[in-house]
Amino acid sequence: MKNKLLYILNLSVVSALTILGMSIVSPIVPQYALSFDIPVSMTGWAISSFGLARLFMNIPAGILSDKFGRKRNMFFGLGMILLSALVSGTASSYGWLILGRILQGFGSAIYVTSALTWLAEISSGEYRGRYMSLYTSLNHIFGSFGPALGGYSAMHFGLSGPFFVYGGLMLIGLVLTIPLKEVGTSSVTRSNISVNDVTSLLGNLSFILVSLTVFAMFMFRSGILSTLVPLYGSLNVGLNEAQIGIIMTVAAVTSILVVFPSGWLSDKVGRKIPMMMALVFTAVATLIIPLQPTMNSLLLAMALYGFCSGFQGSLAAWPADVAPKEKLGAAMGSYRVIGDLGHVLGPIAVTYVAGRAGGDVIPFASFVIPAALAIIVAIAIIWAKDPAAKRKTYLNQE
Repeated sequence: MKNKLLYILNLSVVSALTILGMSIVSPIVPQYALSFDIPVSMTGWAISSFGLARLFMNIPAGILSDKFGRKRNMFFGLGMILLSALVSGTASSYGWLILGRILQGFGSAIYVTSALTWLAEISSGEYRGRYMSLYTSLNHIFGSFGPALGGYSAMHFGLSGPFFVYGGLMLIGLVLTIPLKEVGTSSVTRSNISVNDVTSLLGNLSFILVSLTVFAMFMFRSGILSTLVPLYGSLNVGLNEAQIGIIMTVAAVTSILVVFPSGWLSDKVGRKIPMMMALVFTAVATLIIPLQPTMNSLLLAMALYGFCSGFQGSLAAWPADVAPKEKLGAAMGSYRVIGDLGHVLGPIAVTYVAGRAGGDVIPFASFVIPAALAIIVAIAIIWAKDPAAKRKTYLNQE
């Protein structure tokens, strides 16, 4: 595609704005939920409701993206996220906050699935890993500023303040999306796309195994980074919102250092080795977090956590490799469904364990569930196909 890099940069920047908005609200969502006088064990639903909405919308978003075009879906998704930010920011009860988070999940699924499908189309070939890691890197760069900005705005404008900042970012995203023009496969209406495409993908063992890596990494992202770290920092270490934002920013910054090199590496050696490294190393780093008693030691632990998680490169590259080209939209929706199961179950599982343990602090046991899962998945993907590695071997033989 002519001007391919410009399209990749545009999709990356707008997606990065959505990630920035999500990371702005991430440090305050657990505390915002607690402000409605609910128990700690219920706070996980404020995180999981977002993932639950995405879970139900990802596959329809992929199919609709194939039928009606990427741009239309992306524009609608951004508008829905804007509405969700206003609903959450003006919430007068925990129920309204949950409604806002559900709307945010719907909008995120519609936008991100369509954008990822478009990106996977125009970045196909032996450079897919690095192109899609560029997308991921920009998401991480923008997202790295979010927690600190969210903590700062919450300290000065209240816990609802970050949601209005999020809404403003979505306005910018809508404006930037207008110039994009769909050409080639991204603008073709595929009337043959159906639920049967999804069921055939779910019968593809490699696709399922690869998607489980996304499940595990999303469980880390929502269960550890978005839920336990803010709660642990607040309840166990005594940090305020701004300090929590800083430690989460540190994790995002160190992750940036690794994401793009890992994507480049995955084009050279295949997706499997970098992903196994991400799963195992992040599991170890996760178990170090609840051993830290001070902000300084927690900063170091989160720097290590971010660095280890960065080995994931682009989570979408491997699923795109093993999916049939004619079912790419449905594939991107399906892989995100499996990933969002991790987003839903992560916060619920870790806060349930915390609630069962009793007391007013977060126990070590809450961190064990995502870590153990990651190790299991790292072992399971040994049996997954890795077309990127085979392609590189073939090219070397040529």
